[in-house]
Amino acid sequence: MSKNFFRKLHLWLSVPFGLILVLICLSGAILLFERDFGYIGQAEVVSNGNKPLPLDSILNATENYLSGNNSIVGVTTYPDSEHAYKVMLAKPAMAALWVDQYTGEVLGQYERAKIFKIASSAHRRLFGKSKAEGAFGAKSGKLIIGISTISLLLIIISGFIIWWPKKGNLKDALKITTNKGAYRFWFDFHCVGGVVSSFVLIVCIITGLNWSFKWYRDGFYAVLGSNVAKSASHKTPAENFIAWERAYNEIKSLNPDAEIRMYQGDADVVEGGFGNQQAYKTYSFDSNDGKITSVLPYSEKERSNHIKGWIYTLHVGSWAGWITKIFYLLSVIIGAILPITGYYLWIKRLIIKRKHH
Repeated sequence: MSKNFFRKLHLWLSVPFGLILVLICLSGAILLFERDFGYIGQAEVVSNGNKPLPLDSILNATENYLSGNNSIVGVTTYPDSEHAYKVMLAKPAMAALWVDQYTGEVLGQYERAKIFKIASSAHRRLFGKSKAEGAFGAKSGKLIIGISTISLLLIIISGFIIWWPKKGNLKDALKITTNKGAYRFWFDFHCVGGVVSSFVLIVCIITGLNWSFKWYRDGFYAVLGSNVAKSASHKTPAENFIAWERAYNEIKSLNPDAEIRMYQGDADVVEGGFGNQQAYKTYSFDSNDGKITSVLPYSEKERSNHIKGWIYTLHVGSWAGWITKIFYLLSVIIGAILPITGYYLWIKRLIIKRKHH
């Protein structure tokens, strides 16, 4: 195939999908930092050097607050002493309360910050509502985002083929000229920016399509030799908070600087560090007396669990902490600028052509 074919393919896909791709990239840039900043303003507490209350006291206080209108199904504690505990509830989906671990006071409902809620709606469903909100526009928005994402992959591949220098002179091909006018500058930026950001964008595309299409997700896992990972469902109401307290104390003593998620009969301990950010080992405990009965290291969990964790970690760029997050941020911002520069170059060419006719 000639470069002319790829030029046409690049243009035909970029013009209709360009603005949607700007939206996907900008919303993705915001969502990169939800786990770092999403709780600010609603889950901050002051320790004043005090120790947290016993876990059973915190859960009893929360249960009294609920007055029988809901059930506790889990609690997450954090290594940051000034991050409130998150108590998960049975209903509705994703419901939780922030609780001050030093006083037992309920600070308020867990609520996704508005900026992240809007960004997620744009990024995943083109502002369509989620199933929990009534599903209006969820399927069509999700489909458009998925098709746009596939188009972006083809745009990147065709753009790379168009850009590749005939004699392999990469040094000159990666230069941005600043002294030959706006058109030349934005042309060079479009080419070089596309190449520089392509690695991150392709990683985000390959992982992100798992949320768009079931057929893709099934195939993705199959290629990696696994069935699709099942989502964990922790909906069993908590019983015997004293047993939870005993189990938690032992787990906390073994993992003093880890995020711990307690559920009825088991607890997940996030391993943290570099690599898979959803890696966790699971402790099982007797719900009657809190005695630890078994430990399942993350390395021994099913392959599908590892794949699922890496899909998320690679998609949000958290695998090497802030280093990769900043690199991802710069790449997706460039990704958002590229369609705009592409429109500029396309319109400029159309104007020049008309002048010559």
